[in-house]
Amino acid sequence: MASPAVFVAALFVAFVAVATSRQCEVRARTRAGWVCGAKRLAQDGSQYASFRGVPYAKQPLGNLRFQELQPLEPWIGDFKATTEGPACPNNNILFGSLVQPQGISEACIHANIHVPIDALPDIHTGASCMGGLPILVFVHGGAWVCGSGDADFSGPEYMVSRGVIIITFNYRLDFLGFLSLNTSKIPGNNGLRDMVTLLRWVQANAAYFGGNPADVTLAGQSSGAASVHLLTLSPAAVGLFNRAFLMSGAAIQSFYSASPVYAQQVAALFLSALNISSTDYDEVHDQLVELPIDVLIAASRVVLDQTGLTSFVPVVETPYANFTTILNEYPETLQANGNGKYIPLVIGFTSSECETTRPRLVQFNAVAAIQANPLVGLSPDLVNSLPSNVTAEMAKKVMARYFRATPTMDEFVKLCTETLFQYPAIKLAQARVAGGGAPAFLYKYAYEADYSVVKEALNLTFSGAGHYEDLNRILKANSWYRPASAADKAMTEWMTDIMEMFIKNDTPSRDGCWAAASPALEYNYIAGPATDFGAMSDYDQKMVHFFETLADV
Repeated sequence: MASPAVFVAALFVAFVAVATSRQCEVRARTRAGWVCGAKRLAQDGSQYASFRGVPYAKQPLGNLRFQELQPLEPWIGDFKATTEGPACPNNNILFGSLVQPQGISEACIHANIHVPIDALPDIHTGASCMGGLPILVFVHGGAWVCGSGDADFSGPEYMVSRGVIIITFNYRLDFLGFLSLNTSKIPGNNGLRDMVTLLRWVQANAAYFGGNPADVTLAGQSSGAASVHLLTLSPAAVGLFNRAFLMSGAAIQSFYSASPVYAQQVAALFLSALNISSTDYDEVHDQLVELPIDVLIAASRVVLDQTGLTSFVPVVETPYANFTTILNEYPETLQANGNGKYIPLVIGFTSSECETTRPRLVQFNAVAAIQANPLVGLSPDLVNSLPSNVTAEMAKKVMARYFRATPTMDEFVKLCTETLFQYPAIKLAQARVAGGGAPAFLYKYAYEADYSVVKEALNLTFSGAGHYEDLNRILKANSWYRPASAADKAMTEWMTDIMEMFIKNDTPSRDGCWAAASPALEYNYIAGPATDFGAMSDYDQKMVHFFETLADV
């Protein structure tokens, strides 16, 4: 028979559990322990359960700074999940005040889970009134150097009322996420490994939040979209998601180079900025672990001011036993081998992509850079994969097409838009058609909003739709608010409808008029809330032809 002391202790534990439960507006179980969230309102006024700042792995602190994420240690009691965790260390060169993080810390490995209130399972029985809902996992952009999964720029309010669970998250950025020394201690691609860890966490925990782990859509924007495309190709992510939605980013012939040679060059710049000259990479690793994070961030900014829009990026890695291999071949090779061909895709780009990055291009003095080195006008992938005599001739053709006698920033922005975003998206759609498999759907987003949070926050004036602006119709930018016009509301409804249809039916088209990509040059031209599928504009067709023949030198 239990002693009186044990009996009293048991009563106390039960009392605390009941009291804690009453303090929680919403509560859910994970494999590591209970989480206590908050009730919030979606855009349509419906309620949803929001669990913010939930850790999905052990925080990579101290000696874990450059290691693959380790499993969570269970906690006792309820984890308070009512506010977002800090953003990962980064250099914010793109977002300005569009992002307003809850601090910056290496202890940043958190997810935010947003659930339609009726789907949340009963905490006693585990049953959900709605069964397992489909899940949208979103990978934030930011050139792999900045950003977060917070609701300041990735709010769930538009989508969560569509019968979908929304999960956003942080992953290691910049040197923490993508520095590669090509060694068994720092092989590169830690940020991509974090994404795989998150997807594995979703598989293990989705049902606790009322989700169906067998029905996961992975979406991303910009570098987040390129990351999603890479994960469709990676054997490490097989079976972790069912379809992918790419906004303004692709893994092939895009705004980065996966070349180990490039990674080595950037690493050398970084170590030089830190005055680290050792050739013993074990010693280098130890120094990088010991240095304060602020010192590393400052050195990374030195590198970024030499490279422009990106610095540390995904790389073809050497396999090591103590790390999950994400990218053991170039993306083009993996795609040609048929990796990911059965994953349905939506591929999108905007009409004025690089207008949004204009402030950074001005800061970087991109016009002077291309005058000094015309190779700046080529995709980094081409520069690092072709002979120098070939790229030199290609650069001459680019200069002749896009610039008059004296280059201007307007001309550079147009080149940036077409070479880094528009053509890669079209090229990817064509490659998917040629390879067979699941359908891919292509769109060009050109809706010019009555009120654009991007233009307002970054103090920009331009025609068309810039980088982020299709995303802003699917996930809400809460950092800047103004009541939406009727036209903007209709556009938000249209874009969220596209996402919902794709999540639930593997096609973004409710009316059946948006066909999958074919050998013809066609896309859905989105200038308003209606399907406009057909041949690309004459200009876009000429642009595609130019880049397809660029290597004919």
